[in-house]
Amino acid sequence: MKKAFVNGVEISAEAVAFELERLARFYVSHGFSQEEVKRASGELRDKALEQAIGAKLLLDRAEQLDIEVSQKDVDEEVRKVVGQIGGEENYRRALESQRIGEEAFRAELAKGAKVNKLVEQACANAPEPCEDEIVAFYESRRSAYAAEGKTLVDAHDAIRDLLRHQARGRAMDKFVEELRAAAKIEYTEDR
Repeated sequence: MKKAFVNGVEISAEAVAFELERLARFYVSHGFSQEEVKRASGELRDKALEQAIGAKLLLDRAEQLDIEVSQKDVDEEVRKVVGQIGGEENYRRALESQRIGEEAFRAELAKGAKVNKLVEQACANAPEPCEDEIVAFYESRRSAYAAEGKTLVDAHDAIRDLLRHQARGRAMDKFVEELRAAAKIEYTEDR
């Protein structure tokens, strides 16, 4: 199995497994069958390793920049988690089942909030889509939208959000590539 080291620190199997699970959920939610995901597991694992490397680079950079996260930021992240898992009681049970204390969990959320702030900084100059780009995107897929009964007015906001997401994705790709170029990344095969 392929392993990676970023600046001498091994990317953990847990980090790769986390990214692999996210990728599998993403593909299933976008119409791929479990069987298709299983057949692509080797390719997905390689992609998960690369994503884990990117996450490590972002976390390291956020730490280097000493990005500040307030208690309020962490409280907001906790509120999001509590809401996503169905309330305070489920939150407590989840912490217990994962054998993690609330303080340690909040520390992990703080790391994530630092990375989120770094991502916002990296994407701050991503261009907003202009009206011409939105119209051109709609026109290039007019028949698909028509089949769904959607006019440009119906699809406008979703197209704008998609184009904004794509622009932010390109900005993040460029930023992570810069981080990769400055890092020492090594791969090994573990047999």
